[in-house]
Amino acid sequence: MTEGKSIEDLIQQGIDNELTPEERQELDAYLNAHPEEAERYQSLSHQSDLIKDSVPVPSPEHLAQLKANAARPRRINSMPRIAASLAIFVVGIALGLSIPRQDKSVNGDLGLFAQQAHAAHSLYVSEVLHPVEVVAAERDHLQTWLSNRLGAAIIAPKLGETGFSLIGGRLLPAGDKASALFMYENAQGDRISLLATHGTKDQSQSFRFHETGGYLTIFWQDGPWRYSLVGGLPREPMDEIARTIHGQLL
Repeated sequence: MTEGKSIEDLIQQGIDNELTPEERQELDAYLNAHPEEAERYQSLSHQSDLIKDSVPVPSPEHLAQLKANAARPRRINSMPRIAASLAIFVVGIALGLSIPRQDKSVNGDLGLFAQQAHAAHSLYVSEVLHPVEVVAAERDHLQTWLSNRLGAAIIAPKLGETGFSLIGGRLLPAGDKASALFMYENAQGDRISLLATHGTKDQSQSFRFHETGGYLTIFWQDGPWRYSLVGGLPREPMDEIARTIHGQLL
C-alpha cells in the first residue's frame, strides 16, 4: 500500500488522473484482484467522463458567486411542484465526483456522499423559482413521496427553533440509490440543505466536518441512514442545527 494513501484515495485520484506511475500500478493490481471494486471504479470513471464532456467543474469563484446570489433577499414562489429533468439531477450530483478531495475527512463512501451533498447544495441554493420540487406547503405529500422512493420512512426535520423554515424538497440520486434533499431558509436569506439516503450498511459514525468552496458540510451515519448538512454558516450554528436534526431523526 502506498504510504499515506488508502485504496479510496487511490480510486478517487485514479478517476481524476492524479496518480503517479507507481500508484497506478498499485491501483490496477488491487482492481484486478477485486472484481466488484473494479466494476465500481469503472462506473465512477464513466460518470466522471460524462460530466467532464458536458459540464465544466465549478470553480471556487463560481461557487462563491452562487453563495453571494443565495444571500440576496428573495421571494419564494409557492406555485405547485414542477417536474424537473432527471438529467439535471444526475449532472448536479455527479459534479461531486469530480471535486478533488481536500483532506482525510472526505475519504470513503460517507465522504463521497458528503461531496455529493455539497455539489447538490451548490447547484440549487441560488435557485429563486425552483430550488425544490415539492414546496413546504405540501410537507405531508413530500414526506410520503420521498419515503416511498427511498424505501424507508423519512421526515423533514422542523428547525423553527434555529430560525430556519422548510422551503421544500426534491428527489436526487446518490450513486445507485435514491436520496432526499430538504432545503431550509432563514429570515436573512441564508439557505441550508439536508441530504439523506437509506439502505447502506448498518453502522454509526459521529459528526465529521469539511469546509470547501465557502460551504461547511457536516456528515454522519446512524444505522443504515447517511446524512449531510450543507450551508454557508459558521461552524457553531451549523453544529447546533445538525444536532437538532440528529435528535429528530433518531
